Amino acid sequence: MKLHQVIAQRPTVTPQLVMARTLLQLSSTELEQAIAHELAENPALELVETPGGEAPCCPKCGRPLRNAACPVCGRSSSREYDTLEYGGADARDDDGTSQLSSHTTLAEHLLRQARLSLPSQDAPIAAHLVESLDDHGFLRCDVDAVASQFGTDRAHVENVISAIQESGPAGIAARDARECLLIQLEHLRSQGIEHPLARALIDDHWEALSGQPLAKVAHAAGASAEQIRAALEFIRDNLNPFPAHANWAAHHESPPQKEAVYPQADVIIRGGADSPDRNREKYEIELPGARSYRLQVSPSFREVMETGKAGKIAFTEKDVEEWKAFYARAQLFIKGVERRWQTLERVARRLVDQQRDFLARGPKHLKPLTRAQLADMLAVHESTVSRAVAGKYVQLPSGRIIPLARFFDSAAPAKEALRELIAHESQPLSDRELVELLARQGHHVARRTVAKYREALHIPPSSARRRNRQLAREQSDTQTQSTNTQSTDTQSTDTQSTDTQSTDT
Repeated sequence: MKLHQVIAQRPTVTPQLVMARTLLQLSSTELEQAIAHELAENPALELVETPGGEAPCCPKCGRPLRNAACPVCGRSSSREYDTLEYGGADARDDDGTSQLSSHTTLAEHLLRQARLSLPSQDAPIAAHLVESLDDHGFLRCDVDAVASQFGTDRAHVENVISAIQESGPAGIAARDARECLLIQLEHLRSQGIEHPLARALIDDHWEALSGQPLAKVAHAAGASAEQIRAALEFIRDNLNPFPAHANWAAHHESPPQKEAVYPQADVIIRGGADSPDRNREKYEIELPGARSYRLQVSPSFREVMETGKAGKIAFTEKDVEEWKAFYARAQLFIKGVERRWQTLERVARRLVDQQRDFLARGPKHLKPLTRAQLADMLAVHESTVSRAVAGKYVQLPSGRIIPLARFFDSAAPAKEALRELIAHESQPLSDRELVELLARQGHHVARRTVAKYREALHIPPSSARRRNRQLAREQSDTQTQSTNTQSTDTQSTDTQSTDTQSTDT
């Protein structure tokens, strides 16, 4: 046996790398909490608010206002922009950042987000539906009655409900807890998290869960008692039966908040068709959290250290070691935060470059893109991209706020095409017919995939759509007959009144 010296490279996990990874995966809210915690624990760290970081911005183009007016597009800050009305183009030009403050209620958030994907004529329907949500977030109104009230069909109202459901916490505007949990399971499945037994228990054995012994439920579901317990634990840990209580956090049993807090936009994309120079190919990236403050080593802390080194203050050896540790920890944290913003900006800029058609023309034009492909473009590890995207939200030029992960949703174009096909169908199309129509548009998917997309969009199958149309027609005919009867009775009454007057004369 002999000893040999070999020079080789191997990856090492440094404190800097650990700190960078930890901070990168935090959302804006979580980062603020981490900074607050570090400021409280480390006397060497200091936060300095950037001058003008919180200056009011133009609700049209986002530029800082000068003397309460925008120097670019001439808008004034005096106009009330946070109206809930659907008032045409000016209302849609609203900058969404101001809408996400801690003073935004759940109803306000749902209406403001839904209006970005709905035509203005659907505003009264959306407002009525949001007003019909109970304290738990369930929809407490009859859809057919709403359709009749606004002179439309059930399918139209269901589309508005779908827009509201996409605007809020997963499960909002469901009819009951069962539907709410199924919607949340579908949301988890779109993120790669799936539990077939949990879905089967909610979908097929819902009544049995509340009234039958666990062994009987297990027998009916064809599973063991341990598997049932594991599925119930998954449901308890990952789903929330009261969507209005969620407030975008894991407060499963907290009461609904009067002033709900919604996710802040980690990245804001400006420009496109709404840019002042009308150049739809020009987009600007803004990281609102990065410009509002600056972290630094406290000057007073540095001064005390220098004084101690000069011998003006008697430090023990233990004191020196502690202060050095605080100093090194502050530098490490500052570099980690700076690296987080740099990485997030690089990821956002490359996503904008790759998905310009999506930003300009909508979900139908989203290009297939994976996290691994983006990592190759940036020359980083795939886990870095995953951490940068996880839990982050982006504000689009239209003002709509979506998860940053939506840029990687390769199924979005097919889903949008499917939504349009069903919205414009003269007769309810079967899933097989939808497969053929999608293929003509270049979306080659299986029938089972179409069913999955349809469920994700909360669109019922063709048989249910056909039945809903029939019910709507019957209800419309009944109302027409009732109106005709009332008209006939009125005419008969008028005739009798005329005859009576004639006799009197």
